[in-house]
Amino acid sequence: MEQTLKLAEKNLGEMCSILASYTRKKAKLRDRADLLVAQLFDFSSTEDLEFQTGLKNLAEDLAMVQDYRQAQVDRLETKVVAPLKAYGDIVKNKKMDLKKLSSDLNREQKELQKLERMRQKSPGDRQGISQAELNLQQASTNAQRSITQLEDTIMDFQRQKLLDIKTIFINFITVEMSFYAKALEVYTHTYLNLEAMDTQKDLQLFSARIKIFDPPVWSLDSQSSPPTIHYSSLPPSSSNPPNPVSAETSGAAQSHALQRGRDEGPAPRPHSNLQHQADKKGQRDETDDDAEEEEEEEE
Repeated sequence: MEQTLKLAEKNLGEMCSILASYTRKKAKLRDRADLLVAQLFDFSSTEDLEFQTGLKNLAEDLAMVQDYRQAQVDRLETKVVAPLKAYGDIVKNKKMDLKKLSSDLNREQKELQKLERMRQKSPGDRQGISQAELNLQQASTNAQRSITQLEDTIMDFQRQKLLDIKTIFINFITVEMSFYAKALEVYTHTYLNLEAMDTQKDLQLFSARIKIFDPPVWSLDSQSSPPTIHYSSLPPSSSNPPNPVSAETSGAAQSHALQRGRDEGPAPRPHSNLQHQADKKGQRDETDDDAEEEEEEEE
Protein backbone atom coordinates (compact mmCIF):
# COMPACT_ATOMS: atom_id res chain seq x y z
CA MET A 1 0.00 0.00 0.00
CA GLU A 2 2.78 2.37 0.85
CA GLN A 3 4.50 1.49 -2.43
CA THR A 4 1.29 2.28 -4.32
CA LEU A 5 1.17 5.75 -2.80
CA LYS A 6 4.85 6.40 -3.49
CA LEU A 7 4.54 5.42 -7.16
CA ALA A 8 1.38 7.48 -7.57
CA GLU A 9 3.00 10.51 -5.97
CA LYS A 10 6.11 10.20 -8.14
CA ASN A 11 4.45 9.52 -11.50
CA LEU A 12 1.51 11.88 -11.13
CA GLY A 13 3.77 14.62 -9.84
CA GLU A 14 6.10 14.31 -12.83
CA MET A 15 3.20 14.26 -15.28
CA CYS A 16 1.71 17.32 -13.62
CA SER A 17 5.02 19.16 -13.89
CA ILE A 18 5.49 18.21 -17.56
CA LEU A 19 1.95 19.15 -18.58
CA ALA A 20 2.17 22.43 -16.68
CA SER A 21 5.38 23.23 -18.58
CA TYR A 22 3.65 22.18 -21.82
CA THR A 23 0.81 24.60 -21.08
CA ARG A 24 3.23 27.43 -20.32
CA LYS A 25 5.01 26.79 -23.62
CA LYS A 26 1.68 27.10 -25.39
CA ALA A 27 1.08 30.43 -23.68
CA LYS A 28 4.54 31.66 -24.71
CA LEU A 29 3.89 30.54 -28.27
CA ARG A 30 0.66 32.54 -28.21
CA ASP A 31 2.57 35.63 -27.07
CA ARG A 32 5.16 35.22 -29.85
CA ALA A 33 2.42 34.77 -32.42
CA ASP A 34 0.78 37.99 -31.20
CA LEU A 35 4.07 39.80 -31.87
CA LEU A 36 4.14 38.28 -35.36
CA VAL A 37 0.59 39.50 -35.99
CA ALA A 38 1.53 43.05 -34.98
CA GLN A 39 4.61 42.95 -37.22
CA LEU A 40 2.56 41.72 -40.18
CA PHE A 41 0.14 44.63 -39.78
CA ASP A 42 3.06 47.08 -39.73
CA PHE A 43 4.64 45.44 -42.77
CA SER A 44 1.40 45.45 -44.75
CA SER A 45 1.07 49.22 -44.40
CA THR A 46 4.27 49.68 -46.45
CA GLU A 47 3.23 47.51 -49.40
CA ASP A 48 0.96 47.99 -52.41
CA LEU A 49 -2.72 47.10 -52.43
CA GLU A 50 -2.57 43.44 -53.46
CA PHE A 51 0.21 42.46 -51.08
CA GLN A 52 -1.19 44.70 -48.36
CA THR A 53 -4.56 42.94 -48.49
CA GLY A 54 -2.91 39.51 -48.43
CA LEU A 55 -0.74 40.34 -45.41
CA LYS A 56 -3.68 41.81 -43.50
CA ASN A 57 -5.74 38.67 -44.14
CA LEU A 58 -2.81 36.55 -42.97
CA ALA A 59 -2.43 38.61 -39.78
CA GLU A 60 -6.15 38.41 -39.02
CA ASP A 61 -6.17 34.64 -39.49
CA LEU A 62 -3.13 34.24 -37.25
CA ALA A 63 -4.82 36.39 -34.61
CA MET A 64 -7.88 34.13 -34.81
CA VAL A 65 -5.68 31.06 -34.30
CA GLN A 66 -4.16 32.70 -31.23
CA ASP A 67 -7.65 33.17 -29.80
CA TYR A 68 -8.15 29.43 -30.21
CA ARG A 69 -4.75 28.85 -28.61
CA GLN A 70 -5.77 30.96 -25.61
CA ALA A 71 -8.85 28.78 -25.20
CA GLN A 72 -6.57 25.74 -25.48
CA VAL A 73 -4.33 27.05 -22.68
CA ASP A 74 -7.30 27.76 -20.42
CA ARG A 75 -8.78 24.31 -20.97
CA LEU A 76 -5.46 22.58 -20.37
CA GLU A 77 -5.07 24.40 -17.08
CA THR A 78 -8.58 23.57 -15.85
CA LYS A 79 -9.09 20.06 -17.27
CA VAL A 80 -5.58 18.60 -17.22
CA VAL A 81 -3.14 20.39 -14.95
CA ALA A 82 -5.54 21.21 -12.10
CA PRO A 83 -6.80 17.60 -11.60
CA LEU A 84 -3.25 16.27 -11.59
CA LYS A 85 -2.20 18.97 -9.17
CA ALA A 86 -5.07 17.98 -6.85
CA TYR A 87 -3.54 14.53 -6.47
CA GLY A 88 -0.82 16.05 -4.33
CA ASP A 89 -3.34 16.67 -1.53
CA ILE A 90 -5.06 13.32 -2.15
CA VAL A 91 -1.82 11.37 -1.77
CA LYS A 92 -0.95 13.42 1.31
CA ASN A 93 -4.24 12.43 2.98
CA LYS A 94 -3.71 8.78 2.10
CA LYS A 95 -0.28 8.92 3.69
CA MET A 96 -1.85 10.20 6.90
CA ASP A 97 -4.23 7.24 6.87
CA LEU A 98 -1.26 4.96 6.34
CA LYS A 99 0.52 6.49 9.34
CA LYS A 100 -2.55 5.85 11.48
CA LEU A 101 -2.52 2.22 10.40
CA SER A 102 1.15 1.97 11.24
CA SER A 103 0.43 3.44 14.67
CA ASP A 104 -2.30 0.86 15.34
CA LEU A 105 -0.04 -1.96 14.20
CA ASN A 106 2.76 -0.72 16.43
CA ARG A 107 0.37 -0.52 19.39
CA GLU A 108 -0.73 -4.08 18.79
CA GLN A 109 2.88 -5.19 18.58
CA LYS A 110 3.71 -3.43 21.85
CA GLU A 111 0.75 -5.01 23.65
CA LEU A 112 1.85 -8.41 22.42
CA GLN A 113 5.40 -7.88 23.65
CA LYS A 114 4.10 -6.63 27.00
CA LEU A 115 1.97 -9.74 27.41
CA GLU A 116 4.91 -12.00 26.61
CA ARG A 117 7.15 -10.29 29.17
CA MET A 118 4.45 -10.50 31.85
CA ARG A 119 3.99 -14.21 31.22
CA GLN A 120 7.71 -14.73 31.56
CA LYS A 121 8.26 -12.54 34.62
CA SER A 122 4.99 -13.07 36.51
CA PRO A 123 3.33 -16.23 35.35
CA GLY A 124 1.24 -16.34 38.54
CA ASP A 125 -0.20 -12.84 38.10
CA ARG A 126 -3.43 -13.91 36.48
CA GLN A 127 -5.08 -10.52 36.83
CA GLY A 128 -2.19 -8.68 35.18
CA ILE A 129 -1.99 -11.27 32.43
CA SER A 130 -5.74 -11.02 31.83
CA GLN A 131 -5.52 -7.22 31.57
CA ALA A 132 -2.62 -7.49 29.16
CA GLU A 133 -4.55 -9.98 27.06
CA LEU A 134 -7.54 -7.61 27.04
CA ASN A 135 -5.35 -4.71 25.93
CA LEU A 136 -3.81 -6.87 23.23
CA GLN A 137 -7.20 -7.92 21.98
CA GLN A 138 -8.37 -4.32 21.84
CA ALA A 139 -5.21 -3.23 20.01
CA SER A 140 -5.58 -6.10 17.57
CA THR A 141 -9.19 -5.14 16.90
CA ASN A 142 -8.22 -1.54 16.24
CA ALA A 143 -5.37 -2.62 13.99
CA GLN A 144 -7.60 -5.00 12.07
CA ARG A 145 -10.23 -2.32 11.63
CA SER A 146 -7.58 0.14 10.45
CA ILE A 147 -6.21 -2.41 7.99
CA THR A 148 -9.67 -3.02 6.56
CA GLN A 149 -10.35 0.68 6.27
CA LEU A 150 -6.98 1.31 4.69
CA GLU A 151 -7.49 -1.48 2.19
CA ASP A 152 -10.81 0.00 1.21
CA THR A 153 -9.26 3.44 1.05
CA ILE A 154 -6.37 2.27 -1.12
CA MET A 155 -8.76 0.39 -3.40
CA ASP A 156 -10.91 3.48 -3.78
CA PHE A 157 -7.80 5.55 -4.36
CA GLN A 158 -6.56 3.21 -7.10
CA ARG A 159 -9.97 3.06 -8.76
CA GLN A 160 -10.36 6.83 -8.68
CA LYS A 161 -6.80 7.32 -9.89
CA LEU A 162 -7.35 5.13 -12.95
CA LEU A 163 -10.61 6.87 -13.80
CA ASP A 164 -9.09 10.30 -13.30
CA ILE A 165 -6.03 9.55 -15.41
CA LYS A 166 -8.27 8.23 -18.18
CA THR A 167 -10.50 11.32 -17.99
CA ILE A 168 -7.56 13.70 -17.81
CA PHE A 169 -5.93 12.38 -20.96
CA ILE A 170 -9.24 12.14 -22.80
CA ASN A 171 -9.69 15.82 -22.00
CA PHE A 172 -6.12 16.51 -23.08
CA ILE A 173 -6.63 14.84 -26.46
CA THR A 174 -10.02 16.51 -26.90
CA VAL A 175 -8.57 19.95 -26.22
CA GLU A 176 -5.71 19.33 -28.64
CA MET A 177 -8.01 17.98 -31.36
CA SER A 178 -10.38 20.91 -30.98
CA PHE A 179 -7.58 23.44 -31.30
CA TYR A 180 -5.87 21.81 -34.27
CA ALA A 181 -9.17 21.23 -36.09
CA LYS A 182 -10.08 24.91 -35.84
CA ALA A 183 -6.52 25.97 -36.64
CA LEU A 184 -6.49 23.71 -39.71
CA GLU A 185 -9.74 25.26 -40.92
CA VAL A 186 -8.34 28.77 -40.54
CA TYR A 187 -4.97 27.88 -42.06
CA THR A 188 -6.69 26.29 -45.06
CA HIS A 189 -8.52 29.55 -45.69
CA THR A 190 -5.25 31.43 -45.20
CA TYR A 191 -3.44 29.19 -47.67
CA LEU A 192 -6.06 29.77 -50.35
CA ASN A 193 -5.88 33.54 -49.82
CA LEU A 194 -2.10 33.51 -50.16
CA GLU A 195 -2.31 31.40 -53.31
CA ALA A 196 -4.80 33.88 -54.81
CA MET A 197 -2.48 36.86 -54.32
CA ASP A 198 -1.47 38.39 -57.67
CA THR A 199 2.04 39.68 -57.08
CA GLN A 200 2.34 40.81 -60.71
CA LYS A 201 -0.08 43.67 -60.06
CA ASP A 202 2.09 45.09 -57.31
CA LEU A 203 5.18 44.46 -59.43
CA GLN A 204 3.71 46.49 -62.29
CA LEU A 205 2.91 49.36 -59.94
CA PHE A 206 6.42 49.22 -58.53
CA SER A 207 7.91 49.17 -62.03
CA ALA A 208 5.87 52.25 -62.98
CA ARG A 209 7.10 54.10 -59.90
CA ILE A 210 10.78 53.41 -60.47
CA LYS A 211 10.61 54.34 -64.23
CA ILE A 212 11.92 57.94 -64.04
CA PHE A 213 12.45 58.94 -67.72
CA ASP A 214 12.01 57.74 -71.29
CA PRO A 215 15.11 56.96 -73.41
CA PRO A 216 16.49 60.07 -75.30
CA VAL A 217 15.62 60.56 -79.00
CA TRP A 218 18.58 61.64 -81.19
CA SER A 219 17.96 63.69 -84.38
CA LEU A 220 19.98 63.16 -87.61
CA ASP A 221 19.74 66.84 -88.63
CA SER A 222 23.11 68.50 -87.95
CA GLN A 223 21.54 71.95 -87.58
CA SER A 224 18.86 70.82 -85.14
CA SER A 225 18.96 71.62 -81.47
CA PRO A 226 20.63 69.21 -78.98
CA PRO A 227 18.62 66.13 -78.09
CA THR A 228 16.11 66.59 -75.33
CA ILE A 229 15.06 64.10 -72.66
CA HIS A 230 11.37 63.70 -72.10
CA TYR A 231 10.53 62.84 -68.47
CA SER A 232 7.56 60.67 -67.83
CA SER A 233 6.16 58.82 -64.86
CA LEU A 234 4.10 56.47 -66.97
CA PRO A 235 5.21 53.83 -69.47
CA PRO A 236 5.08 54.97 -73.13
CA SER A 237 1.81 54.29 -74.84
CA SER A 238 1.76 52.01 -77.82
CA SER A 239 1.78 53.67 -81.28
CA ASN A 240 -1.30 53.58 -83.48
CA PRO A 241 -1.27 50.78 -86.06
CA PRO A 242 -0.97 51.86 -89.70
CA ASN A 243 -4.18 52.25 -91.66
CA PRO A 244 -4.04 50.02 -94.77
CA VAL A 245 -6.61 52.16 -96.60
CA SER A 246 -4.54 55.33 -96.11
CA ALA A 247 -1.43 53.53 -97.31
CA GLU A 248 -3.14 52.36 -100.47
CA THR A 249 -4.53 55.88 -101.15
CA SER A 250 -1.12 57.47 -100.65
CA GLY A 251 0.48 54.97 -103.02
CA ALA A 252 -2.13 55.65 -105.69
CA ALA A 253 -1.64 59.42 -105.35
CA GLN A 254 2.12 59.08 -105.77
CA SER A 255 1.69 56.94 -108.90
CA HIS A 256 -0.72 59.50 -110.41
CA ALA A 257 1.70 62.38 -109.72
CA LEU A 258 4.58 60.53 -111.39
CA GLN A 259 2.47 59.79 -114.48
CA ARG A 260 1.40 63.45 -114.75
CA GLY A 261 5.01 64.56 -114.50
CA ARG A 262 5.99 62.31 -117.38
CA ASP A 263 3.17 63.74 -119.57
CA GLU A 264 3.96 67.42 -118.89
CA GLY A 265 7.69 67.08 -119.28
CA PRO A 266 10.40 68.29 -116.95
CA ALA A 267 9.58 71.36 -114.94
CA PRO A 268 11.71 74.49 -115.65
CA ARG A 269 14.60 74.85 -113.29
CA PRO A 270 14.79 78.15 -111.44
CA HIS A 271 17.64 80.55 -112.32
CA SER A 272 20.33 81.06 -109.84
CA ASN A 273 21.30 84.52 -108.56
CA LEU A 274 24.50 84.67 -110.66
CA GLN A 275 22.66 83.95 -113.89
CA HIS A 276 20.10 86.61 -113.06
CA GLN A 277 22.83 89.22 -112.51
CA ALA A 278 24.50 88.26 -115.82
CA ASP A 279 21.23 88.75 -117.69
CA LYS A 280 20.79 92.19 -116.16
CA LYS A 281 24.35 93.16 -117.15
CA GLY A 282 23.73 92.03 -120.71
CA GLN A 283 20.60 94.14 -120.93
CA ARG A 284 22.52 97.20 -119.67
CA ASP A 285 25.25 96.68 -122.27
CA GLU A 286 22.68 96.45 -125.04
CA THR A 287 21.04 99.68 -123.83
CA ASP A 288 24.40 101.51 -123.82
CA ASP A 289 25.16 100.35 -127.38
CA ASP A 290 21.80 101.59 -128.61
CA ALA A 291 22.40 104.99 -126.99
CA GLU A 292 25.85 105.37 -128.66
CA GLU A 293 24.40 104.52 -132.08
CA GLU A 294 21.70 107.18 -131.67
CA GLU A 295 24.31 109.82 -130.76
CA GLU A 296 26.41 108.97 -133.82
CA GLU A 297 23.40 109.30 -136.11
CA GLU A 298 22.58 112.73 -134.69
CA GLU A 299 26.12 113.95 -135.35
